[in-house]
Amino acid sequence: MAEQIKTTMTAKEFEALPESENPTELIGGELVVRGAPTIKHQNTVFNVAYFLRNKIQGGKAYIAPVSVKLNDLNYYQPDVLWISNHNTKCTINNDGIDGAPDLVVEVISPGTAKADRGMKFTTYQDSGVGEYWIIEPEEEFVEVWELQSGMYIKLGLFTVSDTFTSPILNAQVPVQDLFQ
Repeated sequence: MAEQIKTTMTAKEFEALPESENPTELIGGELVVRGAPTIKHQNTVFNVAYFLRNKIQGGKAYIAPVSVKLNDLNYYQPDVLWISNHNTKCTINNDGIDGAPDLVVEVISPGTAKADRGMKFTTYQDSGVGEYWIIEPEEEFVEVWELQSGMYIKLGLFTVSDTFTSPILNAQVPVQDLFQ
């Protein structure tokens, strides 16, 4: 995979960018453009989105590239996100999402792992994203974090033989369904 391209940019400049199929995010005021993800990464993204769309009622699932504006320095494109029908922390418009989704899923790769576990983790937490899944497609596990009193609490690390309960989805999630 090619190196990431980074450039400092304002929120207004980011909003004026043309539409792009490349993963493009504003992370801490820095424009980050990445190359295409791997096939295994994309299969995992599809499986998560498929699970959310077909097994979970009462909300909508979206996949990247959809911009999520969390604040003026951070416009992310989570691999998968889910917004409940009762979410009052965000609005969905034609340009993307403004505010915190209920659930964000990042499928990590070597080029994104540091941001997914660092800056993005902190920003999702501070923005009020209720649940955050970090999925490792090569090792086939998912870390589940729940927002409690403004801080993420790790609910666990789950492998393909596990099933976990998602507090936000109020549902059982068989991990194997995310990696089929």
